[in-house]
Amino acid sequence: MGNILGFGPRQTPAAGAQIGWEMRYDGILAVAMIDGVAIAGVSGPWPDGHYALTWWASREADESPTLEFHATMELARGRVEEVTALYARAA
Repeated sequence: MGNILGFGPRQTPAAGAQIGWEMRYDGILAVAMIDGVAIAGVSGPWPDGHYALTWWASREADESPTLEFHATMELARGRVEEVTALYARAA
């Protein structure tokens, strides 16, 4: 029988030019990294079948993360790519 939860990060190829993805817990959590900084996490599926996308806008303790829900892991990861591309074009 295989390992149910692998706790160490595994690198996956970046879908965008500047985003790297670390898959954790055997694919239950994907963390979007830019220059070694975690910017968002996608977890799931949750009991309702959706995936939660959490944006970490700041490292400040008093600032709450933004939460979105998506039907699939791929849609949530695509949203991260889309938003990151918008910010890159604006910079």
